Amino acid sequence: MNRGVIFCAGVFATLAVAALWHGPLGAGDRLAARADKIALATLVKYERPMNGAKLERSPMSRRMILSGPADDFQRDELVRIMVQVPGVNEVRWDPASLPQEAR
Repeated sequence: MNRGVIFCAGVFATLAVAALWHGPLGAGDRLAARADKIALATLVKYERPMNGAKLERSPMSRRMILSGPADDFQRDELVRIMVQVPGVNEVRWDPASLPQEAR
């Protein structure tokens, strides 16, 4: 068999399995739901119920978005803590939650 055909078949098979895994088989949704649940429990543990944390889902990027009021220290520490949640690769603050600079 031609190497190009084998390579194309492998790429197609990989894309098909990834589409099934993140689509009908629901692994992406389970990962996001688990990360959101752990993040919420972490916010409650650190007495930050006014903050929110959601894993980005469109597209599934493993990026946690934090929101709500916090000072510089709290923002830095929440990023440090939330990046340790299983399944989270990156943590960012929602730009709307950040303080606006005085003009």
